[in-house]
Amino acid sequence: MPKNAPMVIHLYGEDNEVVKSFTRSFVPWKMLKKAVRLSQDVDFDQLKAEDVDQIAGLVVEVFGDQFTLEDLDNGADVSEMLVVIQNIVARANAIQLNPTPPAG
Repeated sequence: MPKNAPMVIHLYGEDNEVVKSFTRSFVPWKMLKKAVRLSQDVDFDQLKAEDVDQIAGLVVEVFGDQFTLEDLDNGADVSEMLVVIQNIVARANAIQLNPTPPAG
């Protein structure tokens, strides 16, 4: 995914049709701490149920509470959710790895 490509969440209905779509072009600064903590605390190779809830909660917050955890549970696609969370964590890690040099 290109650096500033919008993240997208689709919510699907019973017939696998897209009911609603949400986009977010950036990760709000206030989410950095949560995203960094999540990237450190969660083993993405061996997810636990509480990890999934934590991930979903972060996605809801990053998208500005435009949908609920229940909406994600009932209508979000697993692969799309994983792309979004990987993008959030990558953006947070990029900030950590490439800080702006001090003016000088």
